[in-house]
Amino acid sequence: MSASYSRTDQAIATAIAGGGRARELALEQWFADESLHRWVSQYACQHGGTDADGEDLYHDTFITFDRLLREGKFREEASLRTFFCSIAKWLWLNHQRKTGRTQTLSETDFSTWKTFTDEEMYDRERQKLMEQLLTTLGDKCKKLLTLYQQSFNMKEIAAEMGYGSDQVAMNQCSECRKKLKILIENNVELKEFFKI
Repeated sequence: MSASYSRTDQAIATAIAGGGRARELALEQWFADESLHRWVSQYACQHGGTDADGEDLYHDTFITFDRLLREGKFREEASLRTFFCSIAKWLWLNHQRKTGRTQTLSETDFSTWKTFTDEEMYDRERQKLMEQLLTTLGDKCKKLLTLYQQSFNMKEIAAEMGYGSDQVAMNQCSECRKKLKILIENNVELKEFFKI
C-alpha cells in the first residue's frame, strides 16, 4: 500500500473524497485495518448484538464513512478513527431503535455520538443531564436534534425523519431547539450548569 495515504487523517480524507486511484488505495488501506473491524464488531456484541450484527455494522459504517467523507462532513475535530467509531455507534443506536431494543447511552457514547469529536466531551454529569433532557423532549426531537448536532443538512434530516421537505425539517428542528432552550432556561440550576 502506498505510504502517501497513511501519513495523516487529512491525506486519507482528501484521497477518499477526491476519487480516482488515490481514493481506491485509501479505501483499501482503511478497509484493511483489522483493529477497526474488530472494534466495531465487539461494540455491536457488547451492546446486545451478534457476530453477524457486528459484521453488518462494520460494512454499514464503512459505507457511511465513505459517503460522509465525500460530502465533506469530516471537520478534523477528532481523529479519523474516532469519526469512524462514532459513525458505528450512531448506526448501532439507529439499528437498536428500529428493532425496539434501544439502550441507554453511556456517558462516553453520548459525547462522541452527539458531535463526532473526542476533544470537546462533556463531563459525566453534563452528559447524563443532556441525555435526560433530550429524552424528556421525546423520541422525535431527540433524533432530530442528534442529526442536527452531527451536521446533517436539512435535506438529509428530512429524508431520515420522513418529512416532506427540508423546510419542514428546518421548522421542526427550530421547534425542538426552542423546547430544549426553554427547558434549560426555566431552571436556574440548568442555566448555570450549561452556562446559558
